[in-house]
Amino acid sequence: MPYFEVWPFALDPDQADYELMPGFEPGGAVLIERTTFGKWDAASYLAMGRPDAIVLAGVSTDCCVLSTALAAADAGVQVRVAADACAGASPADHQRALDAMALYAPLIEITDTDTVLRSLSA
Repeated sequence: MPYFEVWPFALDPDQADYELMPGFEPGGAVLIERTTFGKWDAASYLAMGRPDAIVLAGVSTDCCVLSTALAAADAGVQVRVAADACAGASPADHQRALDAMALYAPLIEITDTDTVLRSLSA
């Protein structure tokens, strides 16, 4: 597959690249692991307790975040993307992905970490 010719590390899930960074504690968050770019599916929906809204952050904005956000929105779930907690293959790719997701408003909202945290503490 051409993807793995460019990104061979993706074939080895035991690599350190797949580990959460030291000191990161997901707390009550549900950690979803899938072999696909998009992480939204029926199993994710059930594992998260059938949410009507989710917050996304991660890499890469232009692949996994985009694929997950579109699938969740298509399923009718409100998605907030914390843009400052995402990164793309390049700054331009990151912005293009954010722009594409913004087209799905109001189901997808592009926001930032501070706004998400403020809304959770309100």
